[in-house]
Amino acid sequence: MKKRKAAALLAVSFLVIAQLTGCGSGGGSSVSAASSEAKASSAKASDSKGDAIKVGILYSTTGDWSISETPMQNAAQMAVEEINEAGGIDGKQIEAVVSDYGSDPAMAAEKAQEMILKDGVCAIVGTNTSATREAVVPIIEQYDSLLIYNTFYEGGTPSPNVLYTNTSPSQQIKDYIPWIMKNLGTKIFFVGTDYEFPRVSIEYAKKLVEENGGEICGEEYTTTDATDFSSVINKIKQADPDVVFSVVAGNSIVPFYKQYTQYGMDPAKVPICSTAAHEGAVSGAGDSAIGTYSSFGYFNTIDTEANKEFVSNYVEEFGTDTTVTNSAEAAYHGVYLLKEAIEAAGGSLTSEDIVNAAAGLEWDTPAGTLKMDESNHNTWLHSYIGKVNEDLQFDIVYESDGLVEPEPELE
Repeated sequence: MKKRKAAALLAVSFLVIAQLTGCGSGGGSSVSAASSEAKASSAKASDSKGDAIKVGILYSTTGDWSISETPMQNAAQMAVEEINEAGGIDGKQIEAVVSDYGSDPAMAAEKAQEMILKDGVCAIVGTNTSATREAVVPIIEQYDSLLIYNTFYEGGTPSPNVLYTNTSPSQQIKDYIPWIMKNLGTKIFFVGTDYEFPRVSIEYAKKLVEENGGEICGEEYTTTDATDFSSVINKIKQADPDVVFSVVAGNSIVPFYKQYTQYGMDPAKVPICSTAAHEGAVSGAGDSAIGTYSSFGYFNTIDTEANKEFVSNYVEEFGTDTTVTNSAEAAYHGVYLLKEAIEAAGGSLTSEDIVNAAAGLEWDTPAGTLKMDESNHNTWLHSYIGKVNEDLQFDIVYESDGLVEPEPELE
């Protein structure tokens, strides 16, 4: 299975490279032709006299990451509908170009290229995993487009063509580890899905554990499509930790949480503290999630009128509040950020003008008034820790004192 996926990814990668470099024979696109087409699309997207502003919405509603990305697509589309109903962006309606990339990074790159060259979008709101973002960003940069990225991520050097609307590790973990060690225990077992975000997050968390005098008693990684966690849980039992720090992500969260209790672990005694288990995953895990913790920049239980209205509107349109996740809210406020930045740029739809206008911009969201950093393209956010109660909702047990500065480039 892994070999077939790798082969498919390699094949698509060669296809994309061939399209961009003109390596194909008889009718293959050259760099100059592709650049000309991109410029034409950019000019079309930037035409202030057009009837609509085209924006790509690129998420997976199928595949290994659908549990996380379907709510993001829902929320992004809801934001577009609200903006259009309120008069659009400077009187122009947003035309959403929506596509599902099936949790496949190579397909996401193809879809992004198609949105830019064929559909003429001025920006793409979307993608989820680190692998998908990294597959799409070269396309975004190649054609000087813009990506609004809405998922909590591992940080790193920001792309000049990306605006990041969710947490970096400093906002999600920096307060989390000291809180865990003060309130839950100092002997910690780490488990994560085997890709960049979990590995970088765990390395950062381990450093904080060591700095605070804690003990690391284990570290395990699983595949992105993992459904059997029996061996990992046996290793956790043998290590006898106080806490399991989990960066198991995507659809795998549900079987991990369920098997954790099925195989005899008790979250009330040895809690799971996650940086990936959102409301949708908790709902899927059911009672097995009770007593577990998560850390995010938003929970749907935040007690403000703006958030209550957002959740109510989402439920009215999509039927349940269990999928109003932090990433869904970040997709929602990401669309509003794009609106505010375009208006601040005087209606310009070029990526450079939008990014420059976004620097230092403050805008109201269900998560409160947020701010885009003036230099690193990341959003200043609150830091929250939530504990899952018997209603499978997060009780907020910790909140940062104001917005937390993003530090995407970890030392």
